[in-house]
Amino acid sequence: MQNVFRLDELIPRIELSPEEDVAMLELARSPFQSTHLVYMPPGRKIRPHYHRERDEVYVILGGRARLRIGNELFEVGKGYVAYVPRGTVHAAESIGADPLVLVFVSAPPYDPKRDRYYVD
Repeated sequence: MQNVFRLDELIPRIELSPEEDVAMLELARSPFQSTHLVYMPPGRKIRPHYHRERDEVYVILGGRARLRIGNELFEVGKGYVAYVPRGTVHAAESIGADPLVLVFVSAPPYDPKRDRYYVD
C-alpha cells in the first residue's frame, strides 16, 4: 500500500460514470478507518442520509460545497474541515464553477452497501 500521494497526479485518475453524482478513489484502509479522494462535478448532490455506525471527516481541497450537517447549512471551500458524527443527517452539493475535491475519512471504514440510511 502506498503511504504518500501527489494529489495533482491522483485527481485525473478519478473516473466518474454518467449515472453517478460523485466518484471516489480509495487512498488507505485499515480495520479502523478508510480514506478516499472524492470528486464531485458542479451541480451534483448527495442526498440527505445518516450512518448508525460511523463518523466522517471531510477536508476540502478545491471547489465549493453546500453542506448540511444536522439542521445547519454551511458553504465551504478549500481549507475547510467538516466533521459528521454518526447518527447525524448530512448532505452535500457541489456549488460554483469548479468541481468539489475533498479527502474523506470514515471510521470505521466506508462501505457503500451498508450503514447508509436516506431520509428523503
